[in-house]
Amino acid sequence: MHSRMNEWVAMSPQDRAAARLNFAKTKELSKQLTADEKKAKWETYQALSPEEKAKMAAKGSPKPTGAATAVKPVPTQKLAVTPKNLPPQPKVPASASATTTGETAMGATSPAGKPN
Repeated sequence: MHSRMNEWVAMSPQDRAAARLNFAKTKELSKQLTADEKKAKWETYQALSPEEKAKMAAKGSPKPTGAATAVKPVPTQKLAVTPKNLPPQPKVPASASATTTGETAMGATSPAGKPN
């Protein structure tokens, strides 16, 4: 397992993205086919000549361009909504508001109403 981890670290970000996509695609296909169908497809692929295998690889899905391309799009209801057209809030330092009310940082006041 350690050697597999080392191989993963040595891969470029594009190669890792391709591996992630390939894994997800393989996982989806494995749910759709029975064990016998998978075996038949694998044997058919193994029987191909190296030239035919190269042609199939060239026709395959395009290479991802990002470092960590998502396997599938994220639904919009899961994305955070950013506030739009809100007026800016005034920024008052915490120390300024505490001294004007006579409170210390801990919220206590002295008997004379002055900060401790």
